Amino acid sequence: MRDTWDSLEKSSLAEEASALVVDDQRRAYDGEDYEEILVRVFLTLASLMGDGVDAESYSLQTLAQHQKIVEREQADVGEAVTADYCIPAIAPYLRGVVREATLHDYDDAFRAYQLAEQLLPGSPQIAADIQRVTHGVHSAPEHGVVYVIAMVGRGPYKVETEAVATKEALLIADQILSSLGEYSLPPTLAPVKIPSIVSPRMPFDLVGIQVDGNAWTTTLPMTDLQELAQRTAEIHQPKVLARAVARRIVKKGAVYSAKDHFNADSALTSLAFDAAGVLWEATESADTRCWGLLPRQIQCARLELPAGSHQLHLEPVAGGSPLSSGVTELVNVSKGRNTYVLSYWADRAPIGQVLVSQPQ
Repeated sequence: MRDTWDSLEKSSLAEEASALVVDDQRRAYDGEDYEEILVRVFLTLASLMGDGVDAESYSLQTLAQHQKIVEREQADVGEAVTADYCIPAIAPYLRGVVREATLHDYDDAFRAYQLAEQLLPGSPQIAADIQRVTHGVHSAPEHGVVYVIAMVGRGPYKVETEAVATKEALLIADQILSSLGEYSLPPTLAPVKIPSIVSPRMPFDLVGIQVDGNAWTTTLPMTDLQELAQRTAEIHQPKVLARAVARRIVKKGAVYSAKDHFNADSALTSLAFDAAGVLWEATESADTRCWGLLPRQIQCARLELPAGSHQLHLEPVAGGSPLSSGVTELVNVSKGRNTYVLSYWADRAPIGQVLVSQPQ
């Protein structure tokens, strides 16, 4: 999946030309910048839910891909792209978890948790992680750790909307048109179709956790994908607007050229060409493609428990009160090792199975 996505990053001239006369959906969808990062985050999680062998390399690749994206976008967009652009706090956090689990690479874990704290300042969970690895202690004697990772809510998606071209977008559009050599910007332009980010409301606040019948803790938000999607859209919007403006002008130019070519002098013939041009523009749609199965938030909790088997009960919580009966899972805890529990709560009940790893 990662390799397939990477191969889509390279757009062809044929795609760009087709997009200029149809719409942006003619371009291969290579994913939004934050989606590129999340591919690797979920690969890390997939490894942790299995044998964990590849989690180390996936977590490192996630941070490397982020650096690559930042450098690419800074070269393209400029200072608007900061060092923390499009990276979810869960990415360095998982890196810290993986490094801490080695029981000796605490310096690496410390740096990863520090980055996570910079992305999510004020998080008591990350503050406790930093404090713990500073002293080089993974867990108390005869204890292990359970990480509860909950994907909560339905994630952001795109809808079609209309927007007026900004000065920045017009400047970029002018550069696109100049490269074609025969078009220029008109003094006024009607609004053009572009995608906009929306998200459904969260079904609840947090996931409450009971251990062996005793209230223990709740998950805490680690990443909000609505914020990531919105920030990415803001960075890319001038270019999206510019392509839409350039496309509008190219289409109008094609209609005028057709009129000249066919000597459309009569009012009826001219009207027919104009009508065809309007229909051509009406077929254009904003590119609303996205990764539609993402959650709204990724939440985490760290539980340090005595070695052995435990009943873990998870339930949705809003305003401090449970909203449904939840689910119960058996988890095995080994001293000095991690166990991972992964669930997806699109609503008040988890979708599919709650996944529980073996200690690793």
